[in-house]
Amino acid sequence: MKTNVIILSLLISLISCKDKVDEKNVSIEKNVSMNDSKNAPYNITDIGDGVKYNYDTLSVDYIKKVKTSLLNRKFKFLDEQKFKDKVFEVYNINVYDYKNKIVALRPAMFTEIAIKEDKFILIEDPETDDSDVINDNLEYYYNSYVFYDDKVALNWLKLNNKQQLIDLVVDYGYSSDKELVKFVFKDFDFDNSVLFHDLIFSNDVNSKKFLLREKILDDIENLVYKGHVEGYTETKTGNGYNSFSEIIKKIRRNPNNYIEPEKYIAFLYEKDLRIGIVGHVESNLMTNTNYKSFLKQNNYFNLERLKDYVENIYGENPDSEDTKIVYKIQDLDGYTNLRKEKNSSSAIIEKVKSGEEIEILDDSGDWWFVSTKSGNKGYVYKSKIKSE
Repeated sequence: MKTNVIILSLLISLISCKDKVDEKNVSIEKNVSMNDSKNAPYNITDIGDGVKYNYDTLSVDYIKKVKTSLLNRKFKFLDEQKFKDKVFEVYNINVYDYKNKIVALRPAMFTEIAIKEDKFILIEDPETDDSDVINDNLEYYYNSYVFYDDKVALNWLKLNNKQQLIDLVVDYGYSSDKELVKFVFKDFDFDNSVLFHDLIFSNDVNSKKFLLREKILDDIENLVYKGHVEGYTETKTGNGYNSFSEIIKKIRRNPNNYIEPEKYIAFLYEKDLRIGIVGHVESNLMTNTNYKSFLKQNNYFNLERLKDYVENIYGENPDSEDTKIVYKIQDLDGYTNLRKEKNSSSAIIEKVKSGEEIEILDDSGDWWFVSTKSGNKGYVYKSKIKSE
């Protein structure tokens, strides 16, 4: 489908004179700039080699063919209001904000397309990139799941087109269906900070900046860590927050790329503390002496757990003595090994005696990064450490 359109466009451009092309381009640019707020943001997309494709020119015959396929499968098309509401819930975009009859929902080589007039989502399938062939099952089951939460359709997609399900959560941030979110989380690489960043942030269409997906982080807490802890001496097991430190560094390096950078960092600390990880916020408080007063001035961004930890556990309380967690080595062998890397076969830096106090620099994961009394820094397995 799209390939044929591209070839035809290139042939036309080759036989057109340069002056006319330039004149047309100037005219198009002026028109887009004048109506930018009314045009769908992703309808003109770069598909490589300097070639752009405009979804407003999507073949009418192709759209009709997909619609006919859905009708033959007895698909029930929604009315306009329900279609609008459901598309906004799933894709976080109001397609009726734009004048286009066809709205591409994200910038991608093969994307999802809202067909406003007929009230369905057309799926571009890379396996059937031809105007004469459509993937009837994919079109039917995808629309059935998106608009009706059909579990039969969900199971079919899991078996046959799971990437479309992954895209719903990772690219669009859809999280209403916890069965879907759990399915995507099962094989997600939380250790990859780039992928993790894309999971917890979306691109805001208006500001062109990153917006934090708080509901996705709530899902990680509930589905990966199975809820929160009450105090700060127990740490939940799981790998959902392994990339927090890298994400926080990225926000600090490029704060202008985020709508509310400091609020987002504070929210990540809040999530850490809710499952018992104190190392990230503790490190920030130690290296930035003004951070506590900054949080207080901002009322801790209304994050109760963060406020409790900073004021009552780590920070000073004017009405009482300082309260601070002390970490010591506890090993039945009388000592434990401080290792260079996060594994039991890594080089031993120091043998640390049981009862010796250590400083925790990073307590994410199973191997904690610590500093000993002698000044050495390395990794100790978390079960060899106790808090007081």
